[in-house]
Amino acid sequence: MTLVPRSEFLSAVTNLAAEVYDFHERWGVEERLPDSAIERIKIRQPLLREEMGELDNEIVTKDETALAEEATDVAFVAIGHLAALQELSLVAVETVVAKNAAKTDATHYINRETGKITRRDKAL
Repeated sequence: MTLVPRSEFLSAVTNLAAEVYDFHERWGVEERLPDSAIERIKIRQPLLREEMGELDNEIVTKDETALAEEATDVAFVAIGHLAALQELSLVAVETVVAKNAAKTDATHYINRETGKITRRDKAL
């Protein structure tokens, strides 16, 4: 499998985020949600669980195109969570981006069992 060029990937993800924004605006999603961030996400969580279930199902079918579409649906709903969190998401995105950008071989390693980037033990 070949790596997608960075510019194409960023363009695709930007288009996805723009459509989430437009979709929410078109349907008045944020206006129909409660003021509390916690309550907003509580209402939205079943949407994300449903999409995750559909993604899990596509792993079983082994249809790679459908799998990619379901993964994108998961991202669409997850980005929708950020839109629903409004101003809170702006700081959170910057925090998470900075935290992940700071991870290096010196501070983290790839856990072979899980595939997760994991913090190295500071005692080492």
